[in-house]
Amino acid sequence: MIRIFLLVAFLLVSVTGFSQPINKKATYKTVKTIFANLNSDNIIDTIVLSSSSPETESFNRISISMSGAKKKIFYAKDAWADIYDPFLALNKNLVKSKIIFIKKTEKHTVIILSGGTDAAGYGGEFSIINIENNEIKMVFDHSDDGIDVEVPIELSELENNGRLYFVYTTLYELYEQKDKLNADIGTYHPYFVYPVDNNCKLNYALSKKYMEEHYVFAGYNYNEKIKILYPRDKRLKPTIWKNN
Repeated sequence: MIRIFLLVAFLLVSVTGFSQPINKKATYKTVKTIFANLNSDNIIDTIVLSSSSPETESFNRISISMSGAKKKIFYAKDAWADIYDPFLALNKNLVKSKIIFIKKTEKHTVIILSGGTDAAGYGGEFSIINIENNEIKMVFDHSDDGIDVEVPIELSELENNGRLYFVYTTLYELYEQKDKLNADIGTYHPYFVYPVDNNCKLNYALSKKYMEEHYVFAGYNYNEKIKILYPRDKRLKPTIWKNN
């Protein structure tokens, strides 16, 4: 049986984590300082990424100083490190960095932080900060709580309304070749759409619409029993395989 996992060459990134509880009184060393205009007021704001660990490829604190707003500091439950290379390749970053992703619209600014993916394919802490109406808020921060961001796909204006939507999916398995069809049979893996606002909750209707437009809809759960035909030509959409 051939086992192929989506983006496996990119996503099997193991991060040295911070196993200790958050210690706000610890000594933090700056990993990177980023300057950007976060709230479109023509004033440059400052983001400082820092770490309480000797680990130089990750960080566990982010400080945001923005004009017109109170300084905000957020701590990782574990650690943040590189953003997934495939995500960076498909989404334009406001800043030149691999450890933080920023995107703006006329409505808000969104910051993405990622804890990477371990060798078993499980995603680490994945966090989203929303900056809107001069309020800086951590609106999405998940790890080991049932939400596993294994494969982030995009952050874009799906409805062309100035609101950014975060889309992710899970790793999946290809287990049967269909060379005559120039395709492979694999497992079903859903896509999840989150409007990035101060609630940032899963939107089932938009998730269904996204899958119908870009993939195939067969529910909101990963399912090994549903066979999906994946064309090797990525311009073609997958379909549910019916072996008549």
